[in-house]
Amino acid sequence: MAQPPIRVRLRPVVPHRLAAPRAARCLLFLVSSLGGCATYEYEAAPIDTSQILSSLQGRRWHDDLGAASVSSDGPRPRQLVAFAVMHNPWLVSARTQIGVAKSLLLEAGLLANPQIGWGAMDAIASQVIDSDHSTLDVATGLGFSMTLPRPGELDAKEGAARWRVEEARRQLSLAEWILARDVLVACENVFEAERLLLQNDDVIELADATREYFERARSAGAATAIQANLAAGDLLTIRSLRLSLTSRLREARQSLNSLLGLPPNVEVGVVAGDPPAEFLAETEDEGLDAVVDRALSLRPDLAVLLASYQAAEDDLRLAIARQAPQFAVGTGLWITPGLFTENNRRAVETAMARRAELRADVEAAVHELRRDLFDTYAEREEAKQQLGFLEQELLPNAEESLRLAGEAFDAGEVTPLEILILQRVLVDARTATTESRAELQRRNLRLLAASGGLLSAPSTETEPTLVKELDR
Repeated sequence: MAQPPIRVRLRPVVPHRLAAPRAARCLLFLVSSLGGCATYEYEAAPIDTSQILSSLQGRRWHDDLGAASVSSDGPRPRQLVAFAVMHNPWLVSARTQIGVAKSLLLEAGLLANPQIGWGAMDAIASQVIDSDHSTLDVATGLGFSMTLPRPGELDAKEGAARWRVEEARRQLSLAEWILARDVLVACENVFEAERLLLQNDDVIELADATREYFERARSAGAATAIQANLAAGDLLTIRSLRLSLTSRLREARQSLNSLLGLPPNVEVGVVAGDPPAEFLAETEDEGLDAVVDRALSLRPDLAVLLASYQAAEDDLRLAIARQAPQFAVGTGLWITPGLFTENNRRAVETAMARRAELRADVEAAVHELRRDLFDTYAEREEAKQQLGFLEQELLPNAEESLRLAGEAFDAGEVTPLEILILQRVLVDARTATTESRAELQRRNLRLLAASGGLLSAPSTETEPTLVKELDR
């Protein structure tokens, strides 16, 4: 039986089989080349709390405005404010947020990165169907695309990011404003405690002299043992008051040091200063309505809300711009319709609701600003009336009563016990007058802060606003 002829089909060697590996190698080379363009490498930045504490512990007061500006007796409250603005840890932290916002602004202005890739589907299909593939199959797998921004999208992103930077700056101005007010009030608390301690020293000297007098009178039979014991008890009461006043001064100094960013045990010899008299005079002349109008442009807390509102406006513009389909061009044309997002309708409604919320917040802030100014002004007026009553009526009356009692005692018309009572009344009147004077000063400072008078305008730079004003 004849065997069928054996037929051998010879296939030519196709050099194009090397095309796929070559394309893969080219793609890998391209990816590695692009990856080599990275300019940053990760570096760990460990944090050591012990080292931070050591650095904080070694911090001391020094003049940031030049030695010529500081009195020989010590810094004034405004100079301590300048120091606190530079060195308060929380304010230093707030200042770094501006750098973060600026970086986000730069990111907002960048276009989307192009995409470079290679698809193997043509080569696979040719191999499966024709048992072969060519260089053309490999080349058609290369692709490039670039996503285009929608009309107005990039501008809206930059606008929103720009207002975020402004919001961060105004947040810094707000932190300066709060810190300035708190430092000035803390200085006044220190002054008050120091004055009360000095008064207590004088009263202790007087009470000790009174005790010695009663001891001598008891020895001579001119006073009873009960009267002498009452005088001694009065001295002990005044000495116990000194303990509480010493604690009060310590708390006031530690509170001030905390605001300054200094260790609790550092003592800063601050010299008393007055709030700007010209501003308080303007408040009296202009009236509260004019002060409220001026505060609308000076209060940093309101400025922060206004910046947030402007950012919300640009967020809404961005959401509206994103209603359009997303296009990408390159070796082909791609479109991404908003089928499942309802053409960004929900995002637009969310942005509109956010804007409405901020508008209501601004309205509430204006209402609160007006109430705050009227309340602060009324409290300042009440403190003035209280101090006037103490200085003009109560304190002179207590001093005159003690003087007349001394004359009557020499004439034998007043008992020693009445002298002790009147002496105590005078001590209380002097203490109340000192505390009332300090309270008036604090309320002056709060009125100055409530009007925005501590800052000339919301901060728009990274440099501390108060430092630049004090240096002017």
